[in-house]
Amino acid sequence: MAEKTVEHASEQEAVDQVSRGDVVTVVLTAENHLGYAAFGQHQRKREERQQQLRHAFQQATDFAIAQGVDLFIQAGDLFDTTTPDERDRSFVAARLSQLKQANIRTFALGGVHDTPYDAQSFSGDEIPAPQISYAQLGALHYFSPSTQHNDTQELEAVNVNIHDLVVSICGLGVFAGQEGNPLKHLRVHTDHSKPADISLLVLHAPIEGLATGSSLLDARALVRQKSIARQSTFQYILSGYHHSYQRLRYGQTDVIVAGATQRIDFSNPDSTPGFVFLGLATDGIRWCNHIGVDSPALQSLVIQTRELWAEGASDAQEADLSPTEIILERLRPLCDISTMVQLRLIGELTRQQYHQLDLNKIRSYGEQHCFALAIDDSSLSLLHDQEIASLETGERFSPREELVSLADEWIAAATDEQEKKALVVTKEELLLAMDDMKAKH
Repeated sequence: MAEKTVEHASEQEAVDQVSRGDVVTVVLTAENHLGYAAFGQHQRKREERQQQLRHAFQQATDFAIAQGVDLFIQAGDLFDTTTPDERDRSFVAARLSQLKQANIRTFALGGVHDTPYDAQSFSGDEIPAPQISYAQLGALHYFSPSTQHNDTQELEAVNVNIHDLVVSICGLGVFAGQEGNPLKHLRVHTDHSKPADISLLVLHAPIEGLATGSSLLDARALVRQKSIARQSTFQYILSGYHHSYQRLRYGQTDVIVAGATQRIDFSNPDSTPGFVFLGLATDGIRWCNHIGVDSPALQSLVIQTRELWAEGASDAQEADLSPTEIILERLRPLCDISTMVQLRLIGELTRQQYHQLDLNKIRSYGEQHCFALAIDDSSLSLLHDQEIASLETGERFSPREELVSLADEWIAAATDEQEKKALVVTKEELLLAMDDMKAKH
């Protein structure tokens, strides 16, 4: 069973922890997603959003320099794409240059979003990851996800001397589409001239128990909790991939999940974007503080479809409004120019009711009155004519029953024997296909 604690600290509280002695100090960040542009329909808002992403990453580097930390570790998805634009590339180059001038060693790991790789070909001929150019200039050490696809993962450890302590650092990431437990069979190559005093694994992979919601890009590769608890190679695992900060302990291993520096979706509404300030010693973690960064506020509005028509309205005033106007009235208190709002619509609609919803008008309102409005209609379902009729009679039929009923009507109405046989065969094939799809889901 994992022991779990969540600690948040203001920047000033973290600054006050100055007694370090033989402690190795680390700023850990991940899921920066520079270049992400899904929020904001207008060019101005897209640029503002990307500036927010850059500013959050700069808050992490500025903090590291102000504190004079020993290590700056980026645990994957620095960029949201394998081909970031020149503005983001130049921005990162400037931040890395500042870290290097401050004598801070920087390590980065490839993530699912910013690692160019064709999971089907495994040819190794893909365009290099954007971080490699920084590594070639000596601005950071880059760990590329392993291209090995056998039972054993071989990692190359990098040993650095900090305060007369040997700190051994490895990186382990996964590609989209990769399968299995990447931590199950590990072999680490290291310099055995002196044993490591502190051993770190920088990880970018889904961890069992945390891999839920939209942040779960590909659960086929999954780090099992038992494999963390059983391994003895790494004292600390510093992880990206997940978008919420967490501190856990599996067996004798401390796991720190950095979380994202900005929200890029609504899957973790209660999480605080930021980075982590760590003090690591040979005998354990001296401190682990999550430092929040500047980010837009987040609001969520859930509306059931039954609330949008007169019989389901919450008060007499709403009963006089159209479904679209009811939604706008409920949105107004949540919207301002610095807030991201998610509208979730849940329930069943007839086609006529669906066409009464003016989603374009709602989107236009969101563009004008809040930083971003996301409309989630994935939980909406349209009723077919047969379903509407069944609602009126109080009877409900499954899609399979409806297909059987309709096909039997056609078969009974057919006058030609060959036509009857063809309809029977078609009916059976459709039922088999429907059963097969149901089994897969």
